[in-house]
Amino acid sequence: MQTIIKTFLLLLLPAVTLAQNNIADSLNRLLQNDKQDTGRAMQLFELSKSYMYSKPDTALLLAQQSLSLSNKIGFAKGEAQSMNVIGILFTNTGNYLKALQLHLKALKIAETTQDKRAIASILVGISNAYSFMGDERRAVNYTLKALFIFKAINNQLGVETTILNLGDSYEKLNMLDSALIYTNRGYDLALQQKDKDGTGLALATLGNIYFKMEQPEFAMSKYRLSMPFVLEINDPEFFSEIYLGMARVFQKVGSLDSSLYYAKLSLAFAQKVGFTIRAIDASNFLTGYYMAIHNVDSAFVYQNISMTVKDSLFSQEKQNAIQGLSFDETMRQQELHDAKEEAQTQLKFNILFGGLFMLLLVAFLLYRNNRQKIKSNVLLQKQKEDIDNKAQQLTIQKNNLEQSYNNVEQLGEIGRKVTSSLAVETIISTVYDNVNALMDASVFGIGIYNNSLQTIEFPATYEDGQALPAYANELDDENRFAVICFKEGKEIIMSHVDEEHKSFIQQVPTPHEGKQAVSLIYLPLLVKDKKLGVITVQSFQQNAYTDYHVFMLRNIAIYTAIALENADSFETLSRTVDTLRSTQKQLIQSEKMASLGELTAGIAHEIQNPLNFVNNFSEVNKELLSEMKDEMEKGNLADAKEIANDVIANEEKINHHGKRADAIVKGMLQHSRSSNSSKEPTNISKLADEYLRLAYHGLRAKDKSFNATLNTDFDESIGNINIVPQDIGRVILNLITNAFYVVDEKKKSGLANYDPMVSVSTRKLSDRIEISVKDNGNGIPEKVLDKIFQPFFTTKPTGQGTGLGLSLSYDIVKAHGGELSVKTKEGEGSEFIIQLPIV
Repeated sequence: MQTIIKTFLLLLLPAVTLAQNNIADSLNRLLQNDKQDTGRAMQLFELSKSYMYSKPDTALLLAQQSLSLSNKIGFAKGEAQSMNVIGILFTNTGNYLKALQLHLKALKIAETTQDKRAIASILVGISNAYSFMGDERRAVNYTLKALFIFKAINNQLGVETTILNLGDSYEKLNMLDSALIYTNRGYDLALQQKDKDGTGLALATLGNIYFKMEQPEFAMSKYRLSMPFVLEINDPEFFSEIYLGMARVFQKVGSLDSSLYYAKLSLAFAQKVGFTIRAIDASNFLTGYYMAIHNVDSAFVYQNISMTVKDSLFSQEKQNAIQGLSFDETMRQQELHDAKEEAQTQLKFNILFGGLFMLLLVAFLLYRNNRQKIKSNVLLQKQKEDIDNKAQQLTIQKNNLEQSYNNVEQLGEIGRKVTSSLAVETIISTVYDNVNALMDASVFGIGIYNNSLQTIEFPATYEDGQALPAYANELDDENRFAVICFKEGKEIIMSHVDEEHKSFIQQVPTPHEGKQAVSLIYLPLLVKDKKLGVITVQSFQQNAYTDYHVFMLRNIAIYTAIALENADSFETLSRTVDTLRSTQKQLIQSEKMASLGELTAGIAHEIQNPLNFVNNFSEVNKELLSEMKDEMEKGNLADAKEIANDVIANEEKINHHGKRADAIVKGMLQHSRSSNSSKEPTNISKLADEYLRLAYHGLRAKDKSFNATLNTDFDESIGNINIVPQDIGRVILNLITNAFYVVDEKKKSGLANYDPMVSVSTRKLSDRIEISVKDNGNGIPEKVLDKIFQPFFTTKPTGQGTGLGLSLSYDIVKAHGGELSVKTKEGEGSEFIIQLPIV
């Protein structure tokens, strides 16, 4: 509500502030004109307004001079306006009691001038004073009075201001549905009139509402949208309220450092301008924050701040004075009522006395006097009728205000019911139940726009309480009321369809389902500029609907559109989540298969070497045995024995390489087996060395041109540690494969004198072991460094990476109670470090 005071000044006269040249001109005229007249009073008043926010002390002095001169010359209009400006200045500086006194006096004077605009403006000032003092119910009462007047005189800026005031007050009263309705309506009006103050205030109030509705993400988005307006307006009170709202949201989502930062900012701005209510709120918030973390000293400091501010605002003396003012205002209203009745009584007495007096004159005066008596009676009767009419109008106004308040309460309850569901069928049923209770809904339906089919679908239409079969209207069927209402976005209201339909269509078509109605209403369902469908209520009676019914249905249509939009968003979100889950499973499987490919290539190369030895020595032994046979036939036993010794030596080599191939196969089977999350003692250095060779040979198998220098530095004192070897092996393989990829990419870039190098090392620390995979590639850009462990993020070209390797590696290391981190420098390379606890 803090910016309302500034916006409210726009209501005093068409121009709120004067340009610098106008101010100088006004000062010159004021100095040249020393006449004690209304012109000088108004010049003082204009100057006071122009200095209200740049030089409040000067503004106060000028307003007081205007008030003094107006009192002196009996200029009631000047008295009321000057007193109102002084009241606003006192409100701005936190002296709400004095502000309220001045506004009430100004109202009493303005009522004598019958200046409706001034009266409405003063009512807004009274509302603001009560709001800042925390009495929101009185604030709402005065705001509604002001709104009625602004609507009557067609003052759009006044209507916007009072509607935003109502939204703010209902939010503070926790009547959130009513607050949402009025604030959204005020936001739309502010956008139409390009009112930056009003737009910023509406967004801030929406942030407060959504926070109380347990929707912190929406609340934060509204606060952030309001910030450009806050910065442009540069209003410390506005800053204070926004920052406290953001502090509450950050606390709600667990960002405690941000919450503390913005809460302290809010308190600082509130103390800077004497924004008493927000200073109390911010200090109470900080007290609660520090109590929650058991910081008693800080909590005590902010509690003292809160108590000091409360004492200044809510001392017993001030409470008594405020209650006295409220009593005085009540007595003033009673005096007005008594004065009206006294006037009516006096009028009756005057009529009676006049009649008797005229009867006496008949006896003594001529016919001419008798005619004069008749004229007097006619005049008195007219005066009596005028007074009665005014009394009747006041009664009607009172009843209208009471009805408006009841309507808002009722609509708020309906809105809660309608927006509580995300199922379309439930929404339609709930809306029907509530509309049927308010008016004749012999036929009721909600049509929903289907973009793909270009139709308006009615999934559940009710006739005499019974659900009709679903049907749809084609959008090119312009002989249907629903189509015209939707496409043109206009309301269709008819009391007798047969007589009025030609304003919309040439011929009334036969209904798809049910009977033809006589009276009907069609309203478009809109959320901002998005068309969702239509809502219709119909009756078989003529003239079934009044302005009241149309008003209620319009507001229900707003709730219905919001509910349908939420339902559609929820359905879209559900489909997106299902798609993402399916895609995630496919990508994880792809990543696993990629790792399996790297292992397979490495295994093939490792097994090929011993197999080559076995095959070669087998061929040699075959030739040696043939030679030995020949020598034995010749009787050269010495040569035969020498050949036999060579065969035995070769068989030992065949046996050695066969066992080596067997060990490789057994090891790879163990590491490629699905993990059962069972830890076992593992030599981490041997594991790292093994996967380094597998990764290197796997890449060489795919690209014969690849080459890199491999450096290893393994700490043999580590021994065995308890890990899931299959999982940690996958992590090491992924990091080494990534290292080979980045050095190969740098080599292919054509950099001169570049030698690709990958280093793998292990070392033992005090309570953990560390595995390092280091490369001399291009490094990781600073702007993406905080994203590399996020699922699906990859710097590789499309089709060459899933973005899951580092994410899965991070999760595996975390599951072992360890940490996976990275050090990098652009242009020089990266180092990934795994730290695992020794258990």
